[in-house]
Amino acid sequence: EPLSNLDAKLRHEMRVEIRTLQRKLGMTMVYVTHDQAEAMGMADRIILLKDGRIEQDASPLETYSRPATSFAGRFIGTPPMNLLPAAAFDRLSGAGTLQLGVRPEAMRVDENGPVRARVQTVEYLGADTLADCLLGTAPFQVRLSGDSRIAPGETLSLGFDVADLHVFDEATGGRRDDLISEIGAQLCS
Repeated sequence: EPLSNLDAKLRHEMRVEIRTLQRKLGMTMVYVTHDQAEAMGMADRIILLKDGRIEQDASPLETYSRPATSFAGRFIGTPPMNLLPAAAFDRLSGAGTLQLGVRPEAMRVDENGPVRARVQTVEYLGADTLADCLLGTAPFQVRLSGDSRIAPGETLSLGFDVADLHVFDEATGGRRDDLISEIGAQLCS
């Protein structure tokens, strides 16, 4: 963790400097880090390891937008991807062994949305508002615009685009692309 002891501003400057130097010299570099911001910002390719095994080997964009496993989805992204049990959705039937992944920034307030959530806490961060919510007993986060007027205790209806839905097998954590259209149609209709 070569940059871990630096403050946030200097850490950013050093990431930019290292990346600029690497490109200028045209050299291949292996950079090992637990910091996802460093990995996403500096890499052409990320090899994500879990328990000594490769979980995903892809570009930063692909790792973020199409995580191979639920672990990869939760590891990359701030705040991390929401993983919700399919059984928590009234509109789904027979999907009890699946987890649905939706990134906090992909969710939006939508009167007809499939997610009826109770707001637990709200963090105003300037450009963003982060809301910690519950779907039944499943916790998740929503990133809304900074001018959102929501409060703890409120109930929100939330929606998302089918393109932003990820489906994972709960037992293996593996991605289930074969079910996204079907589940998306049931949820977002």
